[in-house]
Amino acid sequence: MRKKQVFTGFCCLICFCSLVFAQGGTQYVRLKSENLRDAPGGAKIGELTGGTGVEVLEKRPNWVKIQVTGWIWEPSLTPDPTLVDGFTVKASHILCRTETDAKDVLKRLKSGASFEEMAKQYSVDKSSASKGGSLGEFKRGDLLPEFEKAALSLKPGEISDVVKSPLGYHVIRRDR
Repeated sequence: MRKKQVFTGFCCLICFCSLVFAQGGTQYVRLKSENLRDAPGGAKIGELTGGTGVEVLEKRPNWVKIQVTGWIWEPSLTPDPTLVDGFTVKASHILCRTETDAKDVLKRLKSGASFEEMAKQYSVDKSSASKGGSLGEFKRGDLLPEFEKAALSLKPGEISDVVKSPLGYHVIRRDR
C-alpha cells in the first residue's frame, strides 16, 4: 500500500510540474519596447526593450506574468523607498510657539481630537492652519532637516511626538 501512495504522489507531482512548465518558457519582447505593469491593466512600473528574454510564469487572457533576470549596478538599489529619486511625502503639521502648547495639542490628538480642527485652532503657521495643517507634498531637502527626518520616519496616518525646529514646536502627521 505504501508503494502505491508514493507512486501516485510522484505521478501527481510530474503532472503538476508538466502543467506549470508548459505555461512557462523563455519568450522575447517582440516590439521595440513594452510596458511592464504591476498587474494586468495596472500601473506602469517600467519598460522592457525589444529582444529582452523573459520567463513566463503564468498566463491569463491577453496577459502573462513574467520574470526578468538581469544585472544592475548595486549602488542603484536602496531598501529605503524614501531615497528613491522623485519620492515625495505629503504631510501636515501643527506649529506651536512653546513645547508646552505642542504637548497639549499632542495629548488632545491622542484623545481623539481632529488634526484638522486642532491645526486651525492652535497652529501659528496660518498658511497651513487654514488647510487643516496640510503642507502638501515635499521631497528630501525641501523642508527643515528636523521636520523632514520626523516626517519620513512616520508611516502614513501616524502622528509624531513633539519635534523642535528653529520655527518652534511641531506635531506632524504623515498623510502619504
